[in-house]
Amino acid sequence: MNIKTLSFNIFTFSLLIIVLLSCKTIEPIIPETIVEEIPELTQKESTTYLPIRINLAPYLAEAEKSLPKSFIGKEDNCDGVSYSYKFNRNPIKFEGKGDYLYYEVDGKYALNLNYCPNCTTLFDSKGTCVIPRVYASCGVGEPMRKVMVAYATKFKITPDFKFKTTTNLHKFETIDACEITVFNYDATGKLRKEVVGVLKDLENDIDKEMASIDIRTEIEEVWDMLSEPTSLGKYGFLSIRPKSISLSDIKFENKQASIELNLTIQPVVTTYPPELKLNKLPLLSEHKKANGFDINLDIIASYDSLSSILTSEIAGKKIMIKKNEVIFKTVDIQSALNNQLNLKVGFEGKRKGTLYLVGTPVFDSIQQIISFPDLVFDLKTKNALLKSAKWLFNSKITDLMRTSATFDLKPHLIEMKKMIQKEMNREISKGVKLTGEIDSIELNAIYPNHRNLILRVNSKGEIKLSM
Repeated sequence: MNIKTLSFNIFTFSLLIIVLLSCKTIEPIIPETIVEEIPELTQKESTTYLPIRINLAPYLAEAEKSLPKSFIGKEDNCDGVSYSYKFNRNPIKFEGKGDYLYYEVDGKYALNLNYCPNCTTLFDSKGTCVIPRVYASCGVGEPMRKVMVAYATKFKITPDFKFKTTTNLHKFETIDACEITVFNYDATGKLRKEVVGVLKDLENDIDKEMASIDIRTEIEEVWDMLSEPTSLGKYGFLSIRPKSISLSDIKFENKQASIELNLTIQPVVTTYPPELKLNKLPLLSEHKKANGFDINLDIIASYDSLSSILTSEIAGKKIMIKKNEVIFKTVDIQSALNNQLNLKVGFEGKRKGTLYLVGTPVFDSIQQIISFPDLVFDLKTKNALLKSAKWLFNSKITDLMRTSATFDLKPHLIEMKKMIQKEMNREISKGVKLTGEIDSIELNAIYPNHRNLILRVNSKGEIKLSM
């Protein structure tokens, strides 16, 4: 072999070595990740105030329809006063005011009376008047006499969502008194006793009709609806997760009943479909005053979903380092030690392979931005680059990754606010409507754990339920 041939072979071998080295895939050792389970974040429960308005008109109309319009009665005595009466009522006028539902019954009555001063049983065991009876009447053969009766009903809600009512006579007025001058007798007191007696049944019937108002079924529908996850499109699924419920005393305004409902909830947004777990509607708990809603909402963003966002942001981007092109392909976020996140970056170009970077997610509460200002090469990646591709150990890569791994949450929170608000304004079932308004929604803190990045959001606003 001559010198020329030997030199050519050495050159060719050296070139081959250079080519092989330049094509070598860079695969550093995977950084150490968390070994022990991080305890699940305990989320504080929140209380939301939900005013309910119930239209009593159909129930009151049903009560009015079911009650008799006329009442008759009599009392026969051998001596003293005997009577028979007829009482016709007008439609009941209902009006709610404060703690009570009032209703008035205007009516007319006719009264037949007879009087025997003394009676004997000598000839008849049933008795015989010793002198001819004296007869008189009120509202017979003349316009019937007028009377007005008014009741007041106070409502309570039992722990099992039943209406418990207490109805009492509020007013009794005889517009036209019934005074019998022929035997000096004022029948007004007797009439009051009889009319109040027969209207006692009306009182019981109204209590029964009010007790039949079914709020449990309606509230149960709301409870179940809030227990089911709601799709928020690309943001995942919202689960309200109600825990307990309380109701205030009822307040009335005309034929509307108002109740304050407080829900203790533990809402969460997940980027994956959560496991459906329906809790049964519990008994009512003690009620405390609240205003609107002021809730803490956990958004559980899986690292897979965040990786997709980052990959879409960085895939295809190119940088030049010392005349060598680097093309970024994928980013996978993984957990790491000490609340730091581990980013696995796939790249190609002059060289190809994987880079691992590590950084601590930082939250800017004013700008509503999440970033990784301390994002750097993992130590094992740094060592691998220094040994095989020192030119890749360059701040251009970390600078680009820091920029790409900056999440401005404001537009996302605005869009999420619109989507949640849309879910708050809809008809749950026939006659049951939910309306609401979100005043604010903002991120308060972030918590990385072994599978997800938990974003704690606070939201304030109002929500109402009409039935």
